[in-house]
Amino acid sequence: MIFKGILIGAALIVALAFGLGIIIGHFAIKKTATTTTTWKYDRLTRAADPQNYQTFINSIQASNIENNLKDLTSRPHMAGLPEDLESAEVIEKRWLDYGLQVTKPRYNVLLSYPDNNNPNRDIASGGTVIFQTAGVEHVYDPTQNKTVNPFLAYTPGGTVSSKKLYYANYGRVEDFEKLSDEVGKANLQGSIIIIRYGRIFRGDKVLHAQQFGAIGAILYNDPADFAPLGTSPDQVYDQKWYMPPTGTQRGSTFTGNGDPLTPLYPSTDYMHRVTAESLKTLPKIPAQPIGYGEAQVILQYLQGNPVASGWSGTLSNVTYRYGGDLLNSATIEVKSYNELVSKNTYNVIGIMQGDIEPDRYVVIGNHRDAWSLGAIDPTSGTATLLEITRVLGDMYKKGFRPRRSLMFCSWGAEEYALIGSLEYVEEYVKVLGARVISYINLDIAVEGNYTVKARSSPILFDVIVEASKMVSSAYDTPTQTVYDKWMKVRRNNLTNEPIIDSGLGAGSDFLGFDQLAGSSNVDIRYTFNPVDHGNSGSYPLYHTSYEVFSMVKKFIDPEFLAHRATAQLTGVLALLLSETPVLPFNIIRYTTALRKAVNSLPLNDSIILNPLLTAINDFEKASQDFVARSKTMETENPYVIRAYNDQLLQLERAFLNPLGQGGDDSGMKHIIYAPAKTNQYAADGFPAIVDAVSGGNSTEIKLEIAIATYFIRGAIATLKEFDKFIKKKTIIDARYVVYKMGARSRHSNVLKQEQRKSTSYYHHTRPERFFSY
Repeated sequence: MIFKGILIGAALIVALAFGLGIIIGHFAIKKTATTTTTWKYDRLTRAADPQNYQTFINSIQASNIENNLKDLTSRPHMAGLPEDLESAEVIEKRWLDYGLQVTKPRYNVLLSYPDNNNPNRDIASGGTVIFQTAGVEHVYDPTQNKTVNPFLAYTPGGTVSSKKLYYANYGRVEDFEKLSDEVGKANLQGSIIIIRYGRIFRGDKVLHAQQFGAIGAILYNDPADFAPLGTSPDQVYDQKWYMPPTGTQRGSTFTGNGDPLTPLYPSTDYMHRVTAESLKTLPKIPAQPIGYGEAQVILQYLQGNPVASGWSGTLSNVTYRYGGDLLNSATIEVKSYNELVSKNTYNVIGIMQGDIEPDRYVVIGNHRDAWSLGAIDPTSGTATLLEITRVLGDMYKKGFRPRRSLMFCSWGAEEYALIGSLEYVEEYVKVLGARVISYINLDIAVEGNYTVKARSSPILFDVIVEASKMVSSAYDTPTQTVYDKWMKVRRNNLTNEPIIDSGLGAGSDFLGFDQLAGSSNVDIRYTFNPVDHGNSGSYPLYHTSYEVFSMVKKFIDPEFLAHRATAQLTGVLALLLSETPVLPFNIIRYTTALRKAVNSLPLNDSIILNPLLTAINDFEKASQDFVARSKTMETENPYVIRAYNDQLLQLERAFLNPLGQGGDDSGMKHIIYAPAKTNQYAADGFPAIVDAVSGGNSTEIKLEIAIATYFIRGAIATLKEFDKFIKKKTIIDARYVVYKMGARSRHSNVLKQEQRKSTSYYHHTRPERFFSY
């Protein structure tokens, strides 16, 4: 029995010793990372595969884009009508076939329509009707589907008449001020004003006419801007792409953005709607566009002095005059049948999920609606976007997985007020504001075949250039890239770099991403050479019924090589932004952009800009330090990369002022690039300062400069290391405080010792130890 107990005890001792050895070995032996962990980290930090770029480029087919455009422009697709939903369903089906995750958000919004059975007209009379406009455009192709009659969306219905007619050039504020000086501002009250298209947003033209006392407005395309080679039949459509006499530009006149009835908030079913009557951004006077053939007749009734140099157009048999009472005591009348209607519009959103960073989105978007058949605006972009998604979908089916998610957007009701995109961004701004890397806009993908034109955030400059070096230039030798063409025709001779315009205005669907989400965005299009086309600011047939497939095929892109190049450039840019582990943003570019924006401010007193200039200098130093730190970054560590990328994303967002520009411009939040109040299309540098200067209030100017300085300093803080973003304030050593106070107390001996220490400390240490800024 004793022996048995000894055996059991020995066995227990051996077991305990063995177990203890295992425990000691577990903690004492140095372990290496497992194969699984190593593979996981390698995967998270994997370099982009350049072969994916080449595969994408080689797979884009011009013939597919041509077929897309031909099909999509065979029927109207105006917002809010049954064709809006039908066109959305076409996109939805295609994207599902390509393997995307697809949703189709709906928004009920306020739109505007004419009465197609009663065309809007302008009528000149003198007891009897002398002349009236047709209210429709000449039909060149009787087989073409009927599109909406010319009208200006959101201008009210009604009839106004006056014996006074004035000509206000392009309708800019300075044009109206000049007109007021010539004829007297009081005389503009109760008048009708005729204005030519160009230079600024049409809605601002109507608004300015209203502000200067007009009761109605007429807009037309002067041949000086839209038919620069002459107006004979052989020089205009349908023999060339220039505006014919009856060509009429449709468009919106709403000076806000998004659904008018839900300003700043999404037009969801639960959202409160304001009344249309309460909105300052909806025009209050009837207005109607006409062709220059009809304008020629109306302008002959103008009296008054001949206009100043720069105000005359090129209509024959017309002496351009400031106007006044009409010739022969005639009366001019604007008759409109427009009405406001709430309608449904639809976006289509397709997502290709990212493999490593699915919560980061690279977005490509294009609006789907058009005033007419829209072969250029926007369907050149829609046709191109469909080919981009086809190729990426095919690559996905063959095993390609993007690092970050790719999001594709087909927007509804852009033409009215960027409605589809802005409502979507407003609804999901908390998600998009945190996750979007960049938004790439394809509104008008192709309006010419000369070269690519890009406008973007300054920090995208280098990655756009990188993409341009991979894509062949359309209609040039096969070895000439888009970059090579830029260096020939769009080169900045000072920097020996391509010209890529900085900043985006409010003219397309990038607005919500720019002003609300705060991502770094770009608009890309293939364009024409303005020098060859009378320095026109846009393609001549913009928003007319002549934007048809045959016009694009005959006059713009016969082989669809420009469409192909735009698709290739857009897709490769998206892949670079999606696949590169460290985001390819060059923040140093913003320093140059900031200085350029400051130098363009119309200020005579440069001294008041000193705080802003100092902040820009500090921004330059911070951006250089940030880039320098990236050189020693641990690029094998995915957490380090993610943190660095997050700082890059925060930079653009740091320029957003939550309060906006104030007043009716609270939706315009980017303090560097946003439209000033006098032109919704442009992207002025420091727009709030520009508006303050325009107002002439010195206190307001100083305030806006201080606000801009504040946000630039906020941007500097985003570039600092995690524990160094706080600017050092004045720090006073406690012992120095005691010394200065000469404190008295019952502990005088202790204090005297402190005083001696403080005196020594004060006299033998550099002042900045006490006062650090």
